[in-house]
Amino acid sequence: MDAVDRRAIADALRERARGMREDACEGFDEAPELDPLVTEPAYYQPDSFPGSIEEQLDRLAGSAGIVVVDDGQVLCTEIGYKDGWMTPGGAQDPGETLAETAVREVYEETNIEAEITGIFYHRDFAYDYGHDELIRIPLVVYTGRKVGGRRAAPAHKVPSGEPEITDVDWFGPEELPENMLDRERIRDLLVEHDGEDDR
Repeated sequence: MDAVDRRAIADALRERARGMREDACEGFDEAPELDPLVTEPAYYQPDSFPGSIEEQLDRLAGSAGIVVVDDGQVLCTEIGYKDGWMTPGGAQDPGETLAETAVREVYEETNIEAEITGIFYHRDFAYDYGHDELIRIPLVVYTGRKVGGRRAAPAHKVPSGEPEITDVDWFGPEELPENMLDRERIRDLLVEHDGEDDR
């Protein structure tokens, strides 16, 4: 594939990601837009740049999650295939909005039913396939509250055979794991919510 084709694919996917994030934010108070997170795509060789927009959408079209706050604590998952904790979220399925993705992923990963209350932040993943052009995929992280369910870790495994999630737990602002993604930002949110009724 020549550089012109790669640039056209990258430009189209960047515009798509921007539009999807704008649509996801509509109807909510203004939410922080973070800089793109440059990363290598999971499960693909660095030089396997997608041959078309459709090929990238088959790999990953978008991603979303929810920072679920309940009784002054945040819902977190311990990742089985790498060291660390994070709030639940994951890949968009065909036909889903990013909000639908977020609610589904929370339930699949934690057995907790959540309701979206706002937007925590939004940004793009900027996938580096080893070329000058980066592939942009939208990520929206919502805020939300628990509306049902009891926490439980699923039995899912990632393609390498390792468990996707090994534990699910609730943490207060002073209990957040040190190696947790977005730790300080989540701590600030919990402190801000202190004393509010999240139910």
